[in-house]
Amino acid sequence: MVIDRHARLREALGDSDVFGALTDEELERLMVFGSTVSRPKGHVIFQKGDPGDSLFVVLSGRIKISSHSQDGREAVLNFIEAGQSFGEIALFDGKPRTADATVLEPSEMFVLRRADVQSFLVSHPEVAFRIIGILCSRVRRTSEKLEAAVTLNMAPRIAKGLCELAKLYGRKCADGTRIDIKLSQRELGGFVGLARENVNRQLNAWRAENLVMLDKGYIVVRDLRALERIAELP
Repeated sequence: MVIDRHARLREALGDSDVFGALTDEELERLMVFGSTVSRPKGHVIFQKGDPGDSLFVVLSGRIKISSHSQDGREAVLNFIEAGQSFGEIALFDGKPRTADATVLEPSEMFVLRRADVQSFLVSHPEVAFRIIGILCSRVRRTSEKLEAAVTLNMAPRIAKGLCELAKLYGRKCADGTRIDIKLSQRELGGFVGLARENVNRQLNAWRAENLVMLDKGYIVVRDLRALERIAELP
């Protein structure tokens, strides 16, 4: 059982966005530095302002990265799936966390402390470049989201958010494309930068037009091309 768990961890790290190109020998060396933790739904892994001292690789489950304004409104910055990592910024600057990380579904994670990872990166600089690439892609997505918040009206903004979620988490089903991530309308509003009431009103309108439907808490996009046109996507 221990051997199976060890092999499963090595396979998960080998499939991850950060450490995927490492050899089995390099992964074995990396695993010595870290530990695995399991956390239930709703658990707050860290909050904005907490010490930035570790990197997390999600082995199973799903994590929400978000931030809150002074009046309590939530902005959802990202969703982290199995095989993806978060907390990388802490590896480079060691400064406090810039956002909150909350468990959306029961999750198991591999945790690496900053000092240990830095020692590892000294002998594996290609991994450092991979982490930088991941950070750059996330900055691009954040910039695109900010641009949409400034330039797009409500309907295009929600449509663009749903198209992005469908691209990342969509699964074909009999009724169209099921976004395989259960989000409340408040969380979807946080993702697109709108109030829950606005999201609710627009989704109801699209349900009446047969563009989307709700299935046990999941959103099913019935006409993805129509949403892409509303979002003004190519």
